[in-house]
Amino acid sequence: MKKEHIAVLGGGTWGATLASHLAKQGHDVIIWEFVKEVADHLKKNRSLKTLPELKIPAQVQITNDLAETLKGRDVLLSVTPSHAVRATFSAAVAGGALTPGALVISATKGIENGTFSTMSQIISQVFPGVGELVILTGPSHAEEVAMGQPVALVSASHSKPASERVRDMFSSDIFRVYTGKDPIGAEIGGSLKNIFAVACGIVDGLKLGDNTKAALMTRGLTEMARLGKVLGAETMTFFGLSGLGDLIVTCGSKHSRNRLLGEKIGSGKTLAAALAEMTMVAEGVKTAESAYHLGKSKKVELPIVGEVYKILFENKPPRDSIRDLMSRQVGAEMEGVVV
Repeated sequence: MKKEHIAVLGGGTWGATLASHLAKQGHDVIIWEFVKEVADHLKKNRSLKTLPELKIPAQVQITNDLAETLKGRDVLLSVTPSHAVRATFSAAVAGGALTPGALVISATKGIENGTFSTMSQIISQVFPGVGELVILTGPSHAEEVAMGQPVALVSASHSKPASERVRDMFSSDIFRVYTGKDPIGAEIGGSLKNIFAVACGIVDGLKLGDNTKAALMTRGLTEMARLGKVLGAETMTFFGLSGLGDLIVTCGSKHSRNRLLGEKIGSGKTLAAALAEMTMVAEGVKTAESAYHLGKSKKVELPIVGEVYKILFENKPPRDSIRDLMSRQVGAEMEGVVV
């Protein structure tokens, strides 16, 4: 296996977990963490307060200096929160330390507010010298990967050699990577599932049961496929790891921060109060805003997305949203989904 020189942008739970895994695979890895205090804690303790089960190998370098991180690195793994991707790559370009033609792996899930850009689109806009872009996504909680439990993800790119390079970079006896050729579908699935996880958390908070959650997940998958098709994705992508797989794990897991946020709201908390209690970013909030307006602009029917948006941003009572979803005019199950 070729030894890669990898800069990991983002020292949160997923970034630190992926960096640790890559180092164990024999790669040369450095982590850049935006918050100096967090970077200092990582360097000193080789772990995170939010993920104590992770032990970062001694060979992984950790810094708060972006230019130092990027110097001589021909592989960039982007794992910053979605709202920070544009600013991070803008700073990297301005600093002049980016390697032209570098392979960029995007492991951040979200859609930018205002522009409706996916993370790979942002990177392409800001970093015109990028080489190949690959989306790494799928059902993967850092807590379980950090404990060495098996996981399967997708490496999606328009470039088959690039997706295979990323596959080989990560693959191990506990980390299985499939290649894919539909990066937009992989990004849309990975982003929208967080909205439906918030919805399922609301159901948990309302104590409505598994039948309701199953309905939300299944109909959520339909909305994913419906919007994805309009944006140029392949419908079958949403029935794989980056769609259905990620939807299942995020909607049902005790580790899901988006489901937890929804549960707090379903139990009666406001969005502001729920966010104040969170220790990590719940990407479903910003993504709900983007997806709602994107669906409107594309004239795509996204009823669950719309109700989550109204609960989060218009203070609509969750039980009213459930009632309105259940009283919609019935139709064919796969209406509007083109395979």
